[in-house]
Amino acid sequence: MVLGDFSYATAGIMLLLLVAYFARRNTRQRSGFYFISCVISLSLVNLINEIIVHQTEDLSNVDIGALKTSVCLSMFFFCAFYFGIVFYFFEILSVRKIKLPVKIILIAFATFELIGISISPSTDFFFSIENGIVYVSTLYNVFFSIVICVFAVSVVLYLHKYGQNIRKYQRYSLLASTVTLGIAFVSQSVFPRYQPGCVISALALILLFSSIEDASEFYYQYNMCFNEYAFKQIAERNFRYYNLEGLVFAGIVDFSMMSMYLQRDMTERIENRLVAGLVKGFGKKNVFYLDNGMFVIAISRLKEDTPDAIYSEIQEICSGVGSILPLEPYISILRKEDIETGEDCITAAELFKSDPPETDSGKRVFELKKEDFRLHRRERAVLGAIADGLAENHFVVVYQPIYDVTIDTYASCEVLMRLNDPELGVLFPDEFIPVADKYGLSGQIGDRIFELVCKTLKRHNLKDLGTIFMHINISQSQCIGNRLSDSMGAICRKYEIDPRVFGIEISENSCIKDKGTILENVLSLKRKGMSFAIDNFGCVFSSADKITGFPVKYIKFDRKTIISSTIGPENKSILMHLVKMIKELGYKAVACGVESEELYRSLYSMGFDLFQGYYFSKPLYEDEYIEFLSAHARR
Repeated sequence: MVLGDFSYATAGIMLLLLVAYFARRNTRQRSGFYFISCVISLSLVNLINEIIVHQTEDLSNVDIGALKTSVCLSMFFFCAFYFGIVFYFFEILSVRKIKLPVKIILIAFATFELIGISISPSTDFFFSIENGIVYVSTLYNVFFSIVICVFAVSVVLYLHKYGQNIRKYQRYSLLASTVTLGIAFVSQSVFPRYQPGCVISALALILLFSSIEDASEFYYQYNMCFNEYAFKQIAERNFRYYNLEGLVFAGIVDFSMMSMYLQRDMTERIENRLVAGLVKGFGKKNVFYLDNGMFVIAISRLKEDTPDAIYSEIQEICSGVGSILPLEPYISILRKEDIETGEDCITAAELFKSDPPETDSGKRVFELKKEDFRLHRRERAVLGAIADGLAENHFVVVYQPIYDVTIDTYASCEVLMRLNDPELGVLFPDEFIPVADKYGLSGQIGDRIFELVCKTLKRHNLKDLGTIFMHINISQSQCIGNRLSDSMGAICRKYEIDPRVFGIEISENSCIKDKGTILENVLSLKRKGMSFAIDNFGCVFSSADKITGFPVKYIKFDRKTIISSTIGPENKSILMHLVKMIKELGYKAVACGVESEELYRSLYSMGFDLFQGYYFSKPLYEDEYIEFLSAHARR
């Protein structure tokens, strides 16, 4: 067998393959890496063959050592080409774990090939050189014939076992490319001088190129329906123009939690039954699998009873699965008029996955609207701002003075926080704290704010300026956390701050919901010297028995409650009696939201002890607060 004649046609084919691949495909996939390695290896084989041809043009002046080196390199890259084909084949079928016998066979072939190539220059094991012409040995032909046969048999066996993981045309493509590689080897052996092997191998790569996409990229397992990636790809091209009436999102209540208790085969059985049922009813191209028993169904005709029909169908499938846990579906509808861009579809899917509906009310079918998308996107933007704020120190502290009428001075202040985001601007706690609570970031924010306050106390002697007390709000999730007391105590020790300077504000709502856990944290902080206030009193039930047992010193009345007292004599009378009751219980009453002298005098007549609001001062940054205290201290 003679090596020679570099094929420019082969080079052109592979160049086109590379250009088309980088233009159309995702090169970060492992299958893409193997495909590129095949193209590069075959290109190097052609290039080295060209070098061999040039080396043997002048038979009177042949460098035998250089010629043998070139032949060894050509065989090595040809071996690399075939191994790249094998691993690419495994990736196409989504074979993530190769069995031990297959590994042994691959290692044996590779070892034999490398040993044969390395000893051939001195033993003529794989090739020999006579009169400047390279001849491949019969042993090499037999060896490679075995390799081709084993490869072909492996393709057939693995297609039989894993063929359902890929699309039908990919199976035919793989079989055709395998046959083509066999033809390349045979033709190269029969017509060595014309070098048809590389050209036909390049044609095999073209057939493989049609199967380049990983099975897991667009399809749910077993190739039964599209997956979430495919849904996003289509949504980006805007579902609105696909002649659809809407999308129906379907899921199983608490399925992700149930999957932790169900056996894996049971979970897969449930999901596959759901896929099969939905595909049968709506067609394969209209069903998309999201995650954890959740699906999207593209509806071309959305009738009035379509959601209920889907709900009933899923319920029937669930009842026939045989699960030991009850499986209950829920449905969400997104109508065409609420879809403006493809991003709306993706946002709807994220919203459906992250915020499943409450199920204790019995409502299982609900609708998604444009407003839901706006709120969800805002929530995601705020969440990103929180993450950036924690990483880049965008959180700042402001101080709002509190006037104590009993001693006629600003003896305390409330610590308020702001989030200065470069894109969203200034965010206030009423927007970012609920998001932080939802995603478990309140503790980090609380620690960051408490540390900023301690730094202020370390820099300034506020006691000499009249401030001897600071009120700090903590969110409900912080209240029920198991690290609140230790964290605040550690920060106080770090900056050598007396904990008795702090008053912790807890909302009335938190006291009602988690009284036991919060009381335990409160008592732990009280032992460190901190005092407490009930914040937003009056916004829930305004019942004193709800807060009994808490060692609080201050009761802060909600701003809305304060403002409502100005509406009529009945509201004023109610507030007056509440203040009287609070003071009789030994608490101090704090009025928030005092914005005018008239309101201040009215509240003063009711018996309030402390006042906070814009009438006295707006929230001030650190330097402004120090100036404010200095001015009033001089007065």
